[in-house]
Amino acid sequence: MVKDLEPSFALAALNSGDEEVISFSEVDYEGVRIPHDDPVVVTFQVALFTMKRILINSGSSADILYKHAFDQLRMPTDKLRPVKTPLVGFAGEMVHPLGSIDLSVVVGTAPRQTQVQMTFLVVDTPSLYNAIVGRPGLNLMEAIVSTRHLVMKFPTRFGMGEVRGDQQVARQCYKTTIMDKGKEKVLPIANVELRGDVEPERPQPDEEVLQVPVEEGNEERIIQVGSQLGEVEKGELITFLRNNKDVFAWSAEEVFGISPEVMVHELSMDPMRPPTRQKKRNFAPERQQIIAEGVSKVLQAGFYSD
Repeated sequence: MVKDLEPSFALAALNSGDEEVISFSEVDYEGVRIPHDDPVVVTFQVALFTMKRILINSGSSADILYKHAFDQLRMPTDKLRPVKTPLVGFAGEMVHPLGSIDLSVVVGTAPRQTQVQMTFLVVDTPSLYNAIVGRPGLNLMEAIVSTRHLVMKFPTRFGMGEVRGDQQVARQCYKTTIMDKGKEKVLPIANVELRGDVEPERPQPDEEVLQVPVEEGNEERIIQVGSQLGEVEKGELITFLRNNKDVFAWSAEEVFGISPEVMVHELSMDPMRPPTRQKKRNFAPERQQIIAEGVSKVLQAGFYSD
């Protein structure tokens, strides 16, 4: 069923026998400047990356990943599968893809997320976007897009998920295209971020804090105490923390063995189904070294015990 400016589409919910309707209403206009004819430009998690400037284009018969974005995924080109069929553009021009690759794509915000395995055609041509998600990707996600509301919605086990388009980025791309007058130019690619390399912004205290050593004379082991505490409360808190300093662990070596009875990770597997071996994931040499060093520290510290 489709309504004017409020398209809806009935899909079976994944966690119940009832049908859940995807619909768009006045609420979905929040933050959208209207009138507009802006495209839907979104952000997805692609492989281990947060990838911005992804164009949603239901008119595309393929999911496209541009080479400048593929290079930042740090994947070797030998992972690409050959593709013989060229892509034909709106004006009839043909582009031969460098190859295709399957990548995990996570869409939405937890817990209303969906994860699919998309097949991208990697194209070596200038673009203001990092990727284009066309009909194949939209169908995998069972997604419905409202260009009027700049919103894409899709079913999940926990209810209807959604991704909102970034109208400012969409207009920036259009403005750059007009100003560039057709020249082969792309925007600076500061928009593909490796999650492991990005230091998350940590919460900051609302007040100044005092640096207090847990042990007298040991300036390497410091605790922080609010400066606005009363003198009595401050003294009691510092005394309490110092009396219980043995609960603090300042390195992996100080965390002694954890019994498997406390925490064990197990895979829930159906014994009636044959096991499927996943493809090996290769890490860059510098990451392999960091992983090896981390595992070595844990093993030397005897972190795990039987």
